[in-house]
Amino acid sequence: MGGGRSSHWDQKALVDYYCVNIFGSHSALLHVLSFEGATKRNWPQLDPVGGGVGVSGITTFNKGGVDKDDGGALCKDWLTNEGTYGPLHGGTSFRVSLGLARELLNAKNVVLSALDQSGIPFEIAIGVNGMVWVNSPEPEYTITVLNAIQNSEVMSSEQVQEMVKMMVKNLKKKMDEYS
Repeated sequence: MGGGRSSHWDQKALVDYYCVNIFGSHSALLHVLSFEGATKRNWPQLDPVGGGVGVSGITTFNKGGVDKDDGGALCKDWLTNEGTYGPLHGGTSFRVSLGLARELLNAKNVVLSALDQSGIPFEIAIGVNGMVWVNSPEPEYTITVLNAIQNSEVMSSEQVQEMVKMMVKNLKKKMDEYS
């Protein structure tokens, strides 16, 4: 899901739009029909009070909409028109620096490669705005992935690989104790 933006949304007094907090200088507007398969009678009902986390692309910036300062967002991949964007269910989201977010989007990222090789099952969405969403079957896995990502920012490649090995070793030991 690289290249999209993890975002939080809430529906204010707008009927056909969700106001999307993309953690930038301005919010964006997400039309309810921007979701794959959405119709005028059937569209995703996002939580307007508690907000939600999702992945979207930015289509316009400062070019109209309900508020002239708001840009537009979409929940379809504009290249393939597939519904690869949308709400993210479960998991947890957290902020990282913009530099770390860009580094995580690199296909050869050390910490994500080490976590992938460790066998820990997880899903991840990384936004260029510094939002990261992680989901896994067990909370302990999610915490391990989150800690590894945050710690990796100040470590060399060798240190990251060693850290992930130690974290996974400790995690498996604790999981075996509870089984």
